[in-house]
Amino acid sequence: MNRIALRSAVTTLAISGFAAAALAPTVAHADLPLAPACAEVKDTVGSHFEVRHCDVTDVDQFRTNLDGNGNTHCGPASLYNILYYLGEKKGLPARITPNGQNLTEYDPKTPAHYPMVTAWIGWLGYEAGMDTTPTGTSAAGNRKAFDAATATAKANGWFVDRGQINSNDVSEFGLEIAKKTAHAPVQIWYGRYTANGDRTYTRGGGHITTVVSAKGDLGTGVVELTLADPGRAADHKTDGYLDTQSAYRYETVQLTRQTVNVKVVPEDAAPYVVQRTYWKLTGDNYVGETTQFVEGFNWYAAAPPVG
Repeated sequence: MNRIALRSAVTTLAISGFAAAALAPTVAHADLPLAPACAEVKDTVGSHFEVRHCDVTDVDQFRTNLDGNGNTHCGPASLYNILYYLGEKKGLPARITPNGQNLTEYDPKTPAHYPMVTAWIGWLGYEAGMDTTPTGTSAAGNRKAFDAATATAKANGWFVDRGQINSNDVSEFGLEIAKKTAHAPVQIWYGRYTANGDRTYTRGGGHITTVVSAKGDLGTGVVELTLADPGRAADHKTDGYLDTQSAYRYETVQLTRQTVNVKVVPEDAAPYVVQRTYWKLTGDNYVGETTQFVEGFNWYAAAPPVG
């Protein structure tokens, strides 16, 4: 985030409130179809598993006042979704300073709160290790940002935990996603891989997004996910998109287990090939020149003080 803008916004978050705009009353119309009600599901026992969360935020990563207009802020935006969920559903307070405003005091859908949400995403990026010429955040960096946002809660007796599971380390990766998502949405990341002529793949960039739901059957090597993707929105690159929150839009994707020969090209050593078990991500809005392989995910947990 632009350092002057970030410092100003963070100061506001830390020491003062923020006046919310008054919302107009909602009017029901009999001729408009009602959206289907969302029901949370948490079933991870048996051969079929399914987990679904409702009312998960889907904040945009592309914003004015973030470095590069948020081009590399997918991780912090995804983490924001998770912190907001834990705040709304579990009561977990997330603050920049001990006496600062709670993250959930700002509604991403409220236009007047847009600068504060941007400031939060910028601060999470800073805590995750971004510098003034950011190239993105790591899995470990996002966990570090979570620690920073929940430090005051932990000091006040909250139980908070987080961790990482790699796709190469577990056979039922989809089930592991579902188990951890049952407590709170998780962050998955995928690499963008280019196929080589020798049946290997070389990794380029990557992307981090939020898992809202997961379902599948054991032993099939396939899992269906619903994502709140900070990088995908209907208004992307339209006039004013950097200064407004888009309508929430969840993406349906499929992961398929695949053994991949990855060509690693170090700067100071000869190239070599390693074999990895990844999960190929496919979906209507994930078509491009590269292949997306999911490599792992971050999970997060919280519980209030006892007694």
